[in-house]
Amino acid sequence: MSSQVESAILTLLIGDTESNIDTNLRALVASHSEFSFSHGIPAHNTAFEILYHGVSFALSVGPHFAKRSTLKQIFCNVDFATVGCGVQIGLGNHVEGGERAPAIVQAMLGMAQKLGSSLGAVAAIWHPADVISGFTYFSDAVTDYLAGGTFPVLALVNFKAEGDGAINSKGLAFLSGQELQIMPAGMDQIELMRRVVRVAHDIAVNGPMRAPSRLTGLEPGEILELEPLPEGGVLKMNAYLQPSI
Repeated sequence: MSSQVESAILTLLIGDTESNIDTNLRALVASHSEFSFSHGIPAHNTAFEILYHGVSFALSVGPHFAKRSTLKQIFCNVDFATVGCGVQIGLGNHVEGGERAPAIVQAMLGMAQKLGSSLGAVAAIWHPADVISGFTYFSDAVTDYLAGGTFPVLALVNFKAEGDGAINSKGLAFLSGQELQIMPAGMDQIELMRRVVRVAHDIAVNGPMRAPSRLTGLEPGEILELEPLPEGGVLKMNAYLQPSI
């Protein structure tokens, strides 16, 4: 079980103290038209592989674990005393290493949303970014993304403010090979994050930016300047207003 937990990308926390959640999960997969078992219906296993829209995922049911203080909470007010167990989700063998393919990530998010809704999930942990989201927020963000909306940046990417005012991302490289370093921009953090979400969406969906680029900002005369750093793996972002002539 420990290897399953360590390889999990996403964990659904289930607000149910019943011990038969693994039975409920197997029954759900067996009865849902979008799911199937990769290797036949497991009788008693708490770890197995399923197919969802042709993509394989490894599932594992484990006991509730203690809350980690390192997790960033996004619209999450879970009482951990009420959490019965966690369903760990990772990529199956034939798509291992496919986390940089948007279609595979979309399949994982859609599958997790359906499982969580049916099993009574109260929160979702995205391990590459150490982010825990309330399941209602996670589900709404995934629904919007799968309908053609913005990538669920806040649920899948962690942002940490540094002492010099810069903001560094965590978890974006898992999806794209590139993190963001956002430089102070003379605007409040809420306004700055609106710009950051736009750039993070582009990287997560389209891949890393390899050449310097200038984008039109959200306000007239605003420029977003993007520069890949020489050491690789980091994209530096500056937002500023162009001087009027």
